[in-house]
Amino acid sequence: MAITNNPLFQQVSGTVGGMIVYKKYYDKTVISKKPDMSRRVLSEKQLESNERMRLATIYAKHLYRTDEDKIKARIRLKLPAHKSLFHALVKEHLDQHMQMPLEEVEKTFMEDLP
Repeated sequence: MAITNNPLFQQVSGTVGGMIVYKKYYDKTVISKKPDMSRRVLSEKQLESNERMRLATIYAKHLYRTDEDKIKARIRLKLPAHKSLFHALVKEHLDQHMQMPLEEVEKTFMEDLP
């Protein structure tokens, strides 16, 4: 891992060639190898959280299809123009189904979609 204040790297971040990663930490740029995530094992809670997020994203995409649906959702949520509607829809779905078991959320998921 190398830390640099070199002006050439001040605005650099991301992956190069799938092997080198440039990361920004405050005023420093860190250069490191790309982490190997192949052996990562997710816990049950992480898997459940990922599935809830997947369902919430599908819900938001469904309501985000047409301009008419977007306007209706923005009015229903009383969301100002400068706020992200997509993020608000994802949050709405997660908040509504936070206390429900995942199996029940999946079962009633199709009913939520208008």
